[in-house]
Amino acid sequence: MPDFESSLNEVLINIFNSITKYEEKSLKSLSNNAITATEAHILEAIAKAGESVTVSDIAAALNVALPTATVALKKLEGKGLITRAPCADDGRRSLISLTEHGAKLNKAHAYFHKKLVQGISGGFTEEEKEILLTATEKLYEYFKEKADNNEY
Repeated sequence: MPDFESSLNEVLINIFNSITKYEEKSLKSLSNNAITATEAHILEAIAKAGESVTVSDIAAALNVALPTATVALKKLEGKGLITRAPCADDGRRSLISLTEHGAKLNKAHAYFHKKLVQGISGGFTEEEKEILLTATEKLYEYFKEKADNNEY
């Protein structure tokens, strides 16, 4: 029987890969191949931030470098999913917002996540749901701390 660490490692890798594959397939279907999972998460970050979101805000929310966010936003702008407007306070900055089509795709992505969570939790008792949530929160805190502190 494999040891705990090997088993957990394999399960974590398999979960990550399966979620990624499932999300990509679902987005292809929901968006007619219009966006990737990464682009959907950018739309989500813009929607969560509200009216006056800048490229810097999006980069920080997604934990990516400013040039990475800039390139991704240019792609989304080219697809007609976001608009840029000059910032009234600082002309060097742009305010990013979702277009109507971008907002629709964001809602479709939110629906995917809702169905994902319902599907996962559907087979659990209330006690198992609490245990799963507690364990998942601990996993998140561990990974967040490592990522925030650039630890390996």
